[in-house]
Amino acid sequence: MKKTKILRKPFKLLLREVMEPYEGGPESSKLSLIVDLFVLVCILASCVMILLEHLYPQHEALYWRLELIFTSIFVVEYLCRWYVARSRLKYPFTFYAIIDLVAILPTILMLSNELLMLRMIRGIRLLRLLRLLRLLRLLKFLRYGFFIYRGLVQFRIWFSAANYQYRLKELGRLFVWVAVAWIIGSNLLYITESALADKGPFNEYWKSYWHILIVLISGIEDKEPLSLLGRIEVTVMLIAGICIVGMLTGEIVAILVKKAQRVGKVAIKPPHGKLGRHFVILGHNAHLDSVIKEIYAATHGKNYILLVSPEAEDVRITDAKVYQRVFALSGDPVRVEVLEQAQIDNAVRVVVLASEEESASSPAHMVDDRTLMETIAVVAGRKIPMVVELRDPDSFGDVRVLQDCGIEFILSKRYGEILISQAARNPGVTEIYDRLMTFSDESNEFYTIGVPPELVGQHYRSAQIFFLEMDEEDITLVGIDRSPSERPHTEFMLNPNVEHCGVSEEELILTETDRLIVLAFERPSLVEVNQEDLWSGKILQRS
Repeated sequence: MKKTKILRKPFKLLLREVMEPYEGGPESSKLSLIVDLFVLVCILASCVMILLEHLYPQHEALYWRLELIFTSIFVVEYLCRWYVARSRLKYPFTFYAIIDLVAILPTILMLSNELLMLRMIRGIRLLRLLRLLRLLRLLKFLRYGFFIYRGLVQFRIWFSAANYQYRLKELGRLFVWVAVAWIIGSNLLYITESALADKGPFNEYWKSYWHILIVLISGIEDKEPLSLLGRIEVTVMLIAGICIVGMLTGEIVAILVKKAQRVGKVAIKPPHGKLGRHFVILGHNAHLDSVIKEIYAATHGKNYILLVSPEAEDVRITDAKVYQRVFALSGDPVRVEVLEQAQIDNAVRVVVLASEEESASSPAHMVDDRTLMETIAVVAGRKIPMVVELRDPDSFGDVRVLQDCGIEFILSKRYGEILISQAARNPGVTEIYDRLMTFSDESNEFYTIGVPPELVGQHYRSAQIFFLEMDEEDITLVGIDRSPSERPHTEFMLNPNVEHCGVSEEELILTETDRLIVLAFERPSLVEVNQEDLWSGKILQRS
């Protein structure tokens, strides 16, 4: 039996993944998250310690030992980042490297013999200045800005979902009324009993709080007021307690009923929940589940997915792991107010699925046109990548001009015809297409990457040899993308050569503006990804 070759990443690549800010997702390195949180805690603790040095100078020896520990940690971090840098010569002059150096430089200077001589000459002012300069290590937070922002966004979404699912707002309002009734009732009964009764269980101020709490919660209390007015007040508290318990029971029952009704179904988007960098799927058809799974596999569960359709709330969960970040928004996806509630402006991708509705008066392609035109009226001009599925060839002819707006159209019938014809000519090709179009850890995917600096000015054939001879990653070069900036991913040269593609040798020389089309297990790491493109959603990077 043939053994399967296990691909192992080099130590440098693994260390680089650990040192990069954590991006989230179930497949991301948990060690990267631990390192990020540890460094953030060290930054905060070291800055707080500077303040404590001024407030409690008697512990100066302890503070200095802790400062040496924190500085050692930052030095190790700096050296690790330098080691995994793609260009070790340029790294010390990069923005974040300078910040890391500034974070450790004051303490290193305080350890130098030359500074000790300066301190003897100029006194203690220089030492105080260096101590204050250590606060500049707060600039290290800039490296983790997106990590912190993403954590806050996820917490906000989680809290909004919990607030909607468990009716926290209603429960909070109920507990506020309980607290008001408890405080007013306790004080009122204490004042009444103190004025009208000589001695009784409610004459002690703090004990009255306890007795009224028992009355409100259980409705039973063996301590009774001595005055008539006090007994009337306790009776009112008993009635209020019965009402409060009834309301609380009703809220709990509503939560349980709602939870039972939603078992096995997609979670409903909270009305006031704000998503960000999410995928929006407009429409609903038979292959919705496959689209969700492909998006999850492509992003490794880092992004939320919002389903918008009249049947969205009835979509059933087929995989709990895949659907854990999927929300449903019930409504017509062509209505402006529904799309605004879906927060289209904050989405990184919009997918429009072809409708399956068809009748004598409204065939499928007319439904496609209606959905498309009315959706583009809201989305167009916002520079959000948009993918539209069409079923009828007539619809494709009507909307072809809209490709200039950066919208990608997929005609399922056309792709099916092409695949059938190729399978008839070359049996087994369908399996190849299935592997290429399915995201998994065991299959290759197509990626477009920038030209590595060492390949700028080289011939396309030299680039093919460059990738074939790489030992760190398995990458196959398949083409060049020379699309204009206003129409990205529209002009390709696949496996270009002079004989068959009608291009000259000069045209096969790679430039800095070119994009390479490669086949790989995951996005190649030899070309540094622009973080702005990554965060804005222009590219999706698998961890």
